[in-house]
Amino acid sequence: MSINVNHPNKLVKLAVVVLGLIAISWLSRQVFFRIDLTSEKRYTLTETSKQFMKDLSSELYVKVYLDGELNSGFSRLSNSTREMLEELKSEAGRSMHFEFVNPDEGTGEEKKALIEELAEYGFEPQSVFENAEDGRQIQSYVFPYALVYYEDRIVGVNLLDNLPSRSGSENLNSSIEGLEYKFANAFRKLLTQEKSKIAFLEGHGELDELDVIEATDALSAYYQVDRGRIGNDASILAPYTVIIIAKPSKPFSEKDKFVLDQYLMNGGRLLYLIDAVNVTLDSLRQSPQTIGLYNDVNLDDQLFKYGVRVNPVVVEDVQAGRILMNAKPQGQPQLVPVPWLYSPLLSALQNHPVTRNINLVRGGFTGTIDTVGNNLDISRHILLRTSQYTKVNQTPVFINMADVNRQPKQVEFNSPHQTVALMQEGQFPSVFVNRQIPVGLTGVNERKDKSVATRLMVVADGDIIRNTIRFKSSNPQIMPLGYDEGSQQQYGNKDFIVNAVNYLCDEDGWMQLRGRHLTLRLLDKQKLSEGTTWLKWLNVVLPILIMVLGCLLFVYMRFRRFGK
Repeated sequence: MSINVNHPNKLVKLAVVVLGLIAISWLSRQVFFRIDLTSEKRYTLTETSKQFMKDLSSELYVKVYLDGELNSGFSRLSNSTREMLEELKSEAGRSMHFEFVNPDEGTGEEKKALIEELAEYGFEPQSVFENAEDGRQIQSYVFPYALVYYEDRIVGVNLLDNLPSRSGSENLNSSIEGLEYKFANAFRKLLTQEKSKIAFLEGHGELDELDVIEATDALSAYYQVDRGRIGNDASILAPYTVIIIAKPSKPFSEKDKFVLDQYLMNGGRLLYLIDAVNVTLDSLRQSPQTIGLYNDVNLDDQLFKYGVRVNPVVVEDVQAGRILMNAKPQGQPQLVPVPWLYSPLLSALQNHPVTRNINLVRGGFTGTIDTVGNNLDISRHILLRTSQYTKVNQTPVFINMADVNRQPKQVEFNSPHQTVALMQEGQFPSVFVNRQIPVGLTGVNERKDKSVATRLMVVADGDIIRNTIRFKSSNPQIMPLGYDEGSQQQYGNKDFIVNAVNYLCDEDGWMQLRGRHLTLRLLDKQKLSEGTTWLKWLNVVLPILIMVLGCLLFVYMRFRRFGK
């Protein structure tokens, strides 16, 4: 009788292999690891996001409501959100936890409580329409939102970008592009202990507090927002990161210009929103016609020195918003929406973090911008511009409410893509070079003739930051910033202003996350519909053929090995 002495060794080897596989499986669940082989590095976090996660001093919890039975598009967004949170958690470790919640689960009371909770952050269920197999159209609801909890604070995150001008696939792709920025933005709000200061300038007929209350509320989530005059103290602006000059209507004194100039020279950031022509819709409501005249606020020489000229013109654009007109002057008013060419819908260029993935921006009696001084040590980025069919009216501009009935002639709209908003970065020359310091200022230590590296933004339309107010004198009713009453559309004015101030304040480069681009690789529907029968058969037959060849190869190898 013979004994197989190798049998125990085989059992040991088998046990080692099984235990090794179990250990590898356990480690794979504990350690998140992935190699990013994509050309655009879509699965790689930026250093800014990594630093955010490493700065966590308390536990951070993320609850995502995009779960359950979803169509293919929202499933892709849900999976991308999960992958992004896994990447973030790999940097934060045990300081971060996340959970996906199916809103369809639970009782009716629980679902109602969920909807009410999300409504507190301005989130509403999104309708999705799909065709059933029997041809019926089925409506369902999704919740593409997340809530981020940190200590005693909560921030809501809207995962879905929904621009009306884009297809569903493009909106979902831009949503996936912006996931890292959206979560980093939420973390920034929660982790910032001391807010930076920004200020709206007063004293030159700028928009008052009610006129910019929507922008102020949106900016207060990031900054301490103040208002005030300059006065005689040359260092009064030093504590502020950005100064906003919103639609001035009175001239600036030389003292105020000097304070702004030296503020910029020392690294301050300026946001000018200027109407070079003095005309408002309110004046047209009081009189059927008006004249737009040059609005001289004594900033032309200063802006020219910085490389910008705001032209005293008013544009008309075929791509325009609407206003409400009374179609029944006698008796009960009947308001109807009509196109208003003096309210252009400005295109946001998608190659800059300020304007990427935002909606059209609604203007009002918009001007244009020219750049001057090509030898300046600065870089320039156009942010907003008019459409292809634009007409430029020189001052004086005669404007009549009867213009709503005028059909635009294409031959007159021959000034395409006029620049309306411009961002400049670099070192700017002082407008007070070889000039005396204005008398009466205190706190002037040292005058600089050239700035440190800083940023300056100019918008040739003060109404971009202005929210409409009904019954301003008695019981003010604030309309959302960028809301078009005529078409009942919400445009991207608020996003534009917030992004602009965030970019001006950005020292760490976190706003660059908004410029991230992921290539949308879609099938060509035209090619799919033209002569693709062979491709369909190939997709069906090729896997079967590969499987058959593999089986034959396996049988042949066994025959070669064990045939004898």
